[in-house]
Amino acid sequence: MKKKIKNFLKKLIIIFKINILIFASYTSSANAAVPVFVDTFDLTGQTEAPGQLVFNNDGTKMFIVGYNVKKVFEYALSTAYDVSTASITANYSVSAKETALNAVAFNPDGTKMFITGSASDQIHQYSLSTGFDLSSTVTFVKSSVSITTQEGNPEVILFNDDGTKIYITGRVSDAVHEYDLGSAYDVGSLTLVTSFSMSSETNITEGMSFNDDGTKLFMNDLQFDKVFQYSLSTAYSFESTVTLEGSFSIADQESHSQYVAFNNDGTKMYIVGNNGDDITEYSLSCAFHILTTACSSSSSSSSTSDPTSDSDVVGSIKTSTKLSKNIITHSINSISNRLSFIRNNKSNENLSNQNINLDFGNPIFASMYDASPISKKINDSFSKNKLPDGWSMWNEGTISLSKILDDSTKKDILSNRFTIGFDKKINENEINGFAFQVGHSDIEVGKNGTGSDSLNYNFSIYRTRPLENNNYIESLFGIGLIKNDLTRVDGSNVLSGNRNDKQLFGSVNLNKPVKKNNYTLTPSAKIDFGYTFLDSFSEEGTNALRFSSQEIETGIASLGLKFDGLTNFNNSKIKPFGSLEYGYDFTEISTARLSYISDTSTSYSYNQNDNSNHVFTSKIGFDYSFKNNLNIFSNYNRSQRSSSNHTDSVNLSLNFKSKRETEYAMSLGGSEDLSGGFNVAKNINGFDLKFNVDQSFENTSNKNALVSLSTKY
Repeated sequence: MKKKIKNFLKKLIIIFKINILIFASYTSSANAAVPVFVDTFDLTGQTEAPGQLVFNNDGTKMFIVGYNVKKVFEYALSTAYDVSTASITANYSVSAKETALNAVAFNPDGTKMFITGSASDQIHQYSLSTGFDLSSTVTFVKSSVSITTQEGNPEVILFNDDGTKIYITGRVSDAVHEYDLGSAYDVGSLTLVTSFSMSSETNITEGMSFNDDGTKLFMNDLQFDKVFQYSLSTAYSFESTVTLEGSFSIADQESHSQYVAFNNDGTKMYIVGNNGDDITEYSLSCAFHILTTACSSSSSSSSTSDPTSDSDVVGSIKTSTKLSKNIITHSINSISNRLSFIRNNKSNENLSNQNINLDFGNPIFASMYDASPISKKINDSFSKNKLPDGWSMWNEGTISLSKILDDSTKKDILSNRFTIGFDKKINENEINGFAFQVGHSDIEVGKNGTGSDSLNYNFSIYRTRPLENNNYIESLFGIGLIKNDLTRVDGSNVLSGNRNDKQLFGSVNLNKPVKKNNYTLTPSAKIDFGYTFLDSFSEEGTNALRFSSQEIETGIASLGLKFDGLTNFNNSKIKPFGSLEYGYDFTEISTARLSYISDTSTSYSYNQNDNSNHVFTSKIGFDYSFKNNLNIFSNYNRSQRSSSNHTDSVNLSLNFKSKRETEYAMSLGGSEDLSGGFNVAKNINGFDLKFNVDQSFENTSNKNALVSLSTKY
């Protein structure tokens, strides 16, 4: 079922991608990089989970391990180091010693073979009667002591140039473990020298390879799909100074890279991939150098400092994704709230509904709204003759504060959004409508001033219609635009840029109300999906970065339960409501690619694999009315993805109309930073007199008051 839903969402995303070409001009530019893709060799048929790759001394033989089949495979290459010419010649099973095989290595003449894996957490040594020949006699010799203390999932085996040291990497510790051997190429005794952590750059450490003299190290990571290049001040020693020089993205060819290897002179690089079960070959213009076209080892700091190791850069990338998803979610939810209101009030002749007095938490934004033509039209729209027959108008304003605390950098997203919509009853149960949304988001990353100021606009069409057995289906489709003003602070250096995002989104919701007296219980099944295209942009400032265009695909399938009711009194009525929903997030991993403007030949990438699949949302509130004079509305909403990633919002509004037709309204809304408003409005002989006060309860906030007198001609 899960796979079917995901395939369905992918088909919808494909349709969205076709439409986005019409909606916006699609431009992208590829970042040049030294390693050039050459060819791919398919391993399907031998193993579906390939492991470490090694060559013999002259590159005419290739060896690779199979995790699932517990075998070492031997291939002959008709052209040295050309994997496209490989043909399998032999294989050897090691299942007696290792049932989860990850790595293989040989001594220089191929008469000793070493393997390791995540089942035994040991290094096993074999002898070969003929060097590099698995069809000859292969004999088990000995095993090392357990290395579980350092690593519970060993992934690679490497030796130094004389075989007196052995190196093990693993995805549990995300480190390289350096051991001394009692005798060259003999694992009978291991002595730990040091463990060097890679966790600041990698998240799931996999493959590793040295250059020919041990002064450079290459590491690849399963999550980030890139190869990191390090320099060692002392050859083959992790007790010396180890410096990250940069990285190269391989995401265009492989999304789950396992191992990295080189030919003997460093002019070819090979990536073993778990996604395609293949080996990808690249050519290098500089031997054992994946960063720049210049073969000199010296380079400027701007080209060798990996920007994805900067928490502010990573934080900005993450919050851009969070913002795009929040906007889509809010657009869908506002229309869902409207349809819920219609169902709860379908006996009413006039279904117009407004909450224009909700404070936006931003005095300037609120004043702009109050003075806008939209505001005046909304205020006048309660007069039935202002709308065509059968049409109703509604609006919704919200404040939300999202916090992301999943790493060392705190991200806050404060959002103010306003939606206005119009719909018409086709029959008793079928409604068509459309809605506009405008929003403002202020994003802060860390404490140094990095962040963005964003405005978003979108347009949606929606429909609800009945099905058989009292079921009904709701659907909507929307397009949108986000305009971002971006700021990044790097020490005393302030960089800025502008980026535009285009969006397509939609939702399908199947419901079956169950009514009991004046209360309704509604089970539901829902799929929300969206596609956001981020334009490429360049920063302005010292050591500025260029970000390539990026695609963000989102999808959530959810099951929910809603309840609402109505209790009538003599002169009043109260409508309690609430909901509880579980969602499974099918959002695809999105890759952000960037480079320094001063060095476009070096590409960096960051895979945003921090999505929490499980989403819980809840809502509870009430709507109270007394005659036609007083209305009190309140609700509390919470969306929870993890203990440190959640959104809370609360809304409270009070509207009172006196016998003299004077309207009074109070509102309270927000999350940790609450805002309130007080409004008075009265029509005097055709003139609209208004008095508005807005107050945010932060100590440093500005107060705002507005008095206006207007009329229409």
